[in-house]
Parts: sequence; C-alpha cells; structure tokens
Amino acid sequence: MKISLLNASAIILIAFCTISFTKNPNAGLGIFSGQTDLGNVVIHKGSANYDAKSKTYTIEGSGSNIWATADGFHYVWRKMRGNFKLSTSAAFIGKGVEDHRKIGWMVRASLDSNSAHASAVVHGDGLTSLQFRKSTGAATEEKRSTLVAANLIQLERKGNSYIMTVSKDGGPLITDQVDNIKLGNEVYVGLFVCSHNVNVSEKAVFEQVSIVATK
Repeated sequence: MKISLLNASAIILIAFCTISFTKNPNAGLGIFSGQTDLGNVVIHKGSANYDAKSKTYTIEGSGSNIWATADGFHYVWRKMRGNFKLSTSAAFIGKGVEDHRKIGWMVRASLDSNSAHASAVVHGDGLTSLQFRKSTGAATEEKRSTLVAANLIQLERKGNSYIMTVSKDGGPLITDQVDNIKLGNEVYVGLFVCSHNVNVSEKAVFEQVSIVATK
C-alpha cells in the first residue's frame, strides 16, 4: 500500500502529539522523580501530592511495617550519589489507628522490600529513632532518640555514616549516628508514610523539604 507524502506527514504529526501529551504519572512531585508502594501494600494504594505554591507534600500510605527483614510503605523518592543532607518539618494528619505508624526520611539501596536502608523515623506514639538494615534481608536495628515526637527531621549521609538530627517545636537539636551502613554510592532518597496496618491508610504533611548535596 502506498502512502502519500501528505498522509505520511499527518501520521507523523499525530504520533508526535500523542507522545508529547502523554501524561507522566510522576509529574508534580517537586524535587522527587518517582513514587512507589513497597512490600505488603495490597488494599490501600499510596499517593503523593505536591503543592508548588506552599512547597508542601501531602503523602498517603499504607503498608505492614518498616521493621524485621522486609518493609511495606509508600515512598516518594529520587536517586542520588555521594553525600547529602535531608531536612523537613513533618506531621501526621489525624489521630490515626496504630501507635507505630511511621513517617520520615529514608535512604535505600534499592526498591526491593528487603533492601538495606537507613531511616530517620517518627512513630505515631512519638517514638523517634534512627532505623537501619545493614544488608539485604537482615533484621532491622535502631537507635532510639531521647526526644519524643520530633517534628523537624533531618538525615545526613557522610560516606557510610548516617546522622539523624531532630527537634520538637524549635527546641534543642538531638543527634544520633550509625556507622558502617554500606548502601552503595547511588541510592534512593525520599520521604515515606507507613500505616503499620495493611487495612488502614494514613496521611502526613511534609513542609520545608530540602535535599542538599554535601562534600
């Protein structure tokens, strides 16, 4: 079958328009490039909304937990190399269901549910901790902060060391550190929400979100 030059041009134009206007599911995530439900998230799929005017992220997530040998939660992420410092002011929306629902920053070696990671975590009951899994499928460990119910959450990477710095309502900064966490040079960096209950979905708001590369 012969196609005239006019018809061929029309086909190319239609194809171009189709490609150009295909919606990107990860558009509108601000400084992040993707979002993912990891692990045991079956009933309630997670979501993220970025308000460019207020520079605020509202993230909804379900998931079984971030503990033991595998995790389940909603993750909004980007890839990074080298050293960096992460910072946000964060709070749950609503009373919630589980005491150990979780929000915070997370650095992961991969998007596998059993990936090694280091995370600055605030629980629904106020427990604030630096949680980490040293290798794929290993048991999760933690360093508990002396501060309860932090709303400023920072996480810094210096080589294989991870430093959590937290405060509450403008109070003193409290720091905890873990060393020898080998996640690789290129990692996933992002914010997370975990409901600690696969039958429940929880929301949190993240303000003043900052990711800065450091030396």
